[in-house]
Amino acid sequence: MKQIIIIIFSIFIISSCCKSSLIDTIKFTESDLSVNPYSGSEELKFIDDSNNIIIYNNGSRKINEQEVNECNGGCCDYYLVEMGDNTSFKSSYMESDLNVNILNNFNGHTGTQGIPTIYFSWNYYEITPYVTGTSFGGLPVDSMQQYAEVAGIYKDSLMLRNIRYYKIYTLPGNCPYPDRLHGDTLYYSSTQGIIGLKFSDGNLWVIQ
Repeated sequence: MKQIIIIIFSIFIISSCCKSSLIDTIKFTESDLSVNPYSGSEELKFIDDSNNIIIYNNGSRKINEQEVNECNGGCCDYYLVEMGDNTSFKSSYMESDLNVNILNNFNGHTGTQGIPTIYFSWNYYEITPYVTGTSFGGLPVDSMQQYAEVAGIYKDSLMLRNIRYYKIYTLPGNCPYPDRLHGDTLYYSSTQGIIGLKFSDGNLWVIQ
């Protein structure tokens, strides 16, 4: 009985010494977030090769925060980190969504801040609830143009359906199911947002 009391007392002493405290708050900078021009309240209208209009709305843009623990000898302090800035638009067209996400590449093990990266995706529900998704790579927000130029996916100007656009990123799509309909190329401007989507069947959407 005496041993049990000693063990309980020891646990109490140890736990009372291990009070979590905030190490630091890691946030996106305004410059990080500025590469995405959307507020999330926009209505995006695209027209395809057959003059059909596809509308994306019901949008949102929000920053997700998360506590990232740093533990030492059983005692855990934590960082409060803005992990992702997530923008999403939805459409009744194939129950699909368009997404622009900025990830804050924070390393909780070392407590170091990496360069945030902007990513894009298009997903649709081919057979509910099975999702077919296309991702369009990522670009470091502090050097988008330089990175894209080296990768050969940056255009000083680009003509889409007789309209010339400037400073465009032409992001190739990646889909785990290449036999299904998927995105081939996403056209993006850091001032205008998504200006076009080309699909694996050759169909091209252009923003209206």
